[in-house]
Amino acid sequence: MRCLKTFFAFLFVIVFFVSCASQSAEVIPDYSGEFEQNTFDGLELTFAMSPYICYEQDSLFGDIAKARVAEIEEKYDVKIIFDENESLVSNLFYSISSGIKPCDVMLSTSFELYSQMRADLLFPVDNMPTPLVYSNTEKWGGREKLITYAYDNHLYGILPMYWPETIWKQVDHFFFVNENIISNLGQTDPREFVENGEWTRAKYEEVLNSYTHTNMSGETVYALAVEPAHYFSIAIKTSGIDYVVEKEDGTYANAFLEPGVVDKLTWVSDTFWNNWEVNITRGSDTFSTIAKFVNEESVMVLTHLYYGLEDIQYEVENFGILPFPLSDDLHGTGWIGQFEFYNNGISFPTNIEAIDEIAVVVNDIFEPLPGYETEEQRFEYYDRYVFHDSRDTKVIFECLENCRYLPYNDNGYLIPNAINNAKGGKSISQILEANAEIMQTTIEEVYIPLEETCDLLWGSN
Repeated sequence: MRCLKTFFAFLFVIVFFVSCASQSAEVIPDYSGEFEQNTFDGLELTFAMSPYICYEQDSLFGDIAKARVAEIEEKYDVKIIFDENESLVSNLFYSISSGIKPCDVMLSTSFELYSQMRADLLFPVDNMPTPLVYSNTEKWGGREKLITYAYDNHLYGILPMYWPETIWKQVDHFFFVNENIISNLGQTDPREFVENGEWTRAKYEEVLNSYTHTNMSGETVYALAVEPAHYFSIAIKTSGIDYVVEKEDGTYANAFLEPGVVDKLTWVSDTFWNNWEVNITRGSDTFSTIAKFVNEESVMVLTHLYYGLEDIQYEVENFGILPFPLSDDLHGTGWIGQFEFYNNGISFPTNIEAIDEIAVVVNDIFEPLPGYETEEQRFEYYDRYVFHDSRDTKVIFECLENCRYLPYNDNGYLIPNAINNAKGGKSISQILEANAEIMQTTIEEVYIPLEETCDLLWGSN
C-alpha cells in the first residue's frame, strides 16, 4: 500500500506540473477521470449538506445528484458522510477554535459566510490543488459572480455552474407582467419590445402610463408594484453605475463622481417619484407587494426572481418576465442583473486535512449531470419546466451572465436607500453630498480592496 500511495503522489506531481503548463497557455484541462478507482482506501469525507446536495429529496435532480455521489464513492473508494446540521456554518468559529474539524466540504450562501471569511475560518479555494481549478469560469463562475466569495487576496467559495437550478434564482430584479391583462387592454406583449430592440427607458415610461387603468369594480390597477429600494438598486446597476471605476493607470476611484452619473441618477429618481401613487404602488413589504400583482391590483411587479417565481408561477395564469431597461448609452448591450449573494456555494473549513483527495472528489462530483451536459440541454429544461417561454429563459440567463454585485453587508444599499428616503425632495447632487463621507470610507476600505483582490485572482478587468 505504501508503494501504491507513493505512485499516486508521483502521479499527482506530474498532473500538477502539466496543469501549470496548460494554464500558462490559458487552456483549462479536464481532469475528470484522471485518477483510477480504489485510490483513497476508504477515506471518509464529511459534507455539510444533504445527500441530495443542491436539491430537494425525491426531486428529479435530487435523485441524479445522489446517484452521482454513489458513483464517486465507488470510483475513488471514498465514503461521503452527510451532516445536515443547519447550525454548522454559524458554529464554525467554536468548532475550529476548539480544534474540531466540523466537515470537509460545506454548502452555504455567501451571505452566511461573510463573517467567517473575515475570521480566517475558511480554506482559500485559490490554494486548492488541481484538478479543482477555480479559474475554470464555465464550471465554477467567474469574477462577477465569485466576487461575493473574495476577501483579502483570496477566494473562499465556488459555484456549481453546470448544475441546473442552482444559481439563477439569486439574480435580480425582473418585471413580472400579467399577459392576460396586457391582452385585455389591447396592448402589445412587452416581450416583443425586448426581442425587437424597443425596450428602452422611453418605452418603459410609455407603458407606465398606458398600463394603469380602472377595473370593472372601479378600482385603480397600477402599472407597477415595487419596493422602492429594489427599484433604485437595479435602475442604478442597469445605468452602468458601479461603486468604483478603474482608471487608465489601473487605480480605482469613486464611480458616483464620474461624469454623467448625476444625470443618470436623476432619471432614476424622477421617473419613480413622478409616477409614485399615479402609476406605481407598493405593499408594506416584498411579499405584500408581490401580492398586489397576484391579486391583479397591478399589471407588473418588479421583484426578486426567486420570490417572484415562488409566489407567482402557480397563482398567475399567464405571465412574462422582462429585464429592467438599460440607460440609453448602454442600449443594445447585454441585459444586466444584480445579486446580493448566491446559494449553493461550495466552501471548505480552514482545518481540512485531505486536501488533495477533497479537490479530486469535489471536482468530479460537480461535473455536468447526465442528460444535462450542455447549455442547450439545460435551457430546454428551463423552457419546459420553469419559465415556459424561451424568451423569458433568454432574458434571465443574459442577466445572469452580466450580473453585478450589490454588497448588502457593506453599504450596498446606501445610495438606493438615500434616494428612497429623499422622496424626490432633494436633488441627486444633494443626496450624494450628504452621503459622501460614509460612501468614500466604504469605497476606500471595502470596495477598492475587493476589486484589487479580484485583480489578483483573475487579472485586471
